[in-house]
Amino acid sequence: MHERAGAAVFITAGASGIGAACGGLLAARGYTVFAGVRTAQKGELLRQQIGDALVAVPLDVTDAASVAAAIETIRTALAQQNLRLAGLVNNATNERHGPIELLPMEFIRDEIEVDYLGSVAVIKAALPLLRRSRGRIVNFSSMNGRSVFRSIGANSAAKYAIEALSDALRLEVAPWGIEVSLIEPGAVATPLWEKALQKFQELPNHVPAEQLQLYYPDWQAAVNQAAVDKERFLRSALAPERLAEAVWQALTAKRPKARYVVGWDARTVLFLKWLLPDRWFDRVAMAAFNDQ
Repeated sequence: MHERAGAAVFITAGASGIGAACGGLLAARGYTVFAGVRTAQKGELLRQQIGDALVAVPLDVTDAASVAAAIETIRTALAQQNLRLAGLVNNATNERHGPIELLPMEFIRDEIEVDYLGSVAVIKAALPLLRRSRGRIVNFSSMNGRSVFRSIGANSAAKYAIEALSDALRLEVAPWGIEVSLIEPGAVATPLWEKALQKFQELPNHVPAEQLQLYYPDWQAAVNQAAVDKERFLRSALAPERLAEAVWQALTAKRPKARYVVGWDARTVLFLKWLLPDRWFDRVAMAAFNDQ
């Protein structure tokens, strides 16, 4: 187990959901937690919730200047408090649902910018600090980082990129004793579900009607079904605290796993993906979402 005395962890997108759950658990177990937040208000609410062991750091992972400023803030705090950066948890994500043909290119770029390129930017900036302390990198992927369903192809592509990034880093930073792990959850009960549904409902504002009808002849029926699907998945979704426990294991285990698959749905889907021929798995994937 890694020694926690004098240890700090940096969590991107730490203001709510999985990030906040990770921050709360790690702070309770002795870490100083630097949590990336988009606004000062969110940072103050998070500090009130978790306590003085949490330090909110302004962060937009898609902005190079913001990433550099966040790392400099952390570097200064580590020196002043005689701390070491024991871990980096990349949690920032964005989801846009809809067929690839319908999603505007800026939506697809945004997925890549936040999930993948944002993680790359933060990792590159944090590596000098992690190298000094033989720290660890924990990247959030998803079961969709190794399986694809219709209407979430753009997000799956970003998660696949996170998987490749993590596999490459695990090889490249091993000489400095830096471990790299992936968290691959199934459905998790976070505000992201409602945000994704709202964005889906706005899709007709960005797509010509005749193109929309190719995939959704009855748009209102598709929206209604998407809401039903959301509630169906949320009924069995994991609490964010379950993911925080997986992050804890990745940060503290003597031999951390390369991948932590969390949730019965993730385990089932990834087993079927491994077991079935591609065309057979396609049938499973087609049946999973009914909004199209």
